Amino acid sequence: MVATVKAVGYRHSAEDILDEAVEVAVATGLAELTFAKVAAGLGISDRMVVYYFPTKLDLVAGVATRLGVELQQLLAKAFGDDRRTPDELLALAWPVLASRRGDRVFSLFFEMIGFASAGQEPYPHLVRSLMEAWRDWLAERVVGDRIDVRRRRALSVMARIDGLLLMRRTMGNEAANQAARDMGIA
Repeated sequence: MVATVKAVGYRHSAEDILDEAVEVAVATGLAELTFAKVAAGLGISDRMVVYYFPTKLDLVAGVATRLGVELQQLLAKAFGDDRRTPDELLALAWPVLASRRGDRVFSLFFEMIGFASAGQEPYPHLVRSLMEAWRDWLAERVVGDRIDVRRRRALSVMARIDGLLLMRRTMGNEAANQAARDMGIA
């Protein structure tokens, strides 16, 4: 984590604080994300962080949202403007997601899923909200005449993506890439 301390009197914005929170979370994980670490990285007091992000949930949700937007921007470029089949979306998404930038997002996402699976608050609600937002975003990019059909298809894409990414994290790149090739997407 490299932080530049601003000149005396500089007022950090919520964006500055969120930028640093993302860097801390990526470097140390969500379990180690604290107001103190974010503040130390910017050379400010904890109170300034709490002013913009009153709870750790607010800070974690901000980090997750920021990384999700980053991921959506990358995928939007790969997908283009046309609606596609689930297999086409998966084939276009895999090279983007199976990258260092994708790893940055999904290492934190899988950490959140672990916390949610263990029932650790506030993660069950946060993960569900993130998954529903991801499903709705994908549903706008998948073929289908009705939204319920597009949402089901989006869930199928998500399940396969998450499975491949979990394999990538636990068994390594080669195993995940082989599975992707066997699925016809890599």
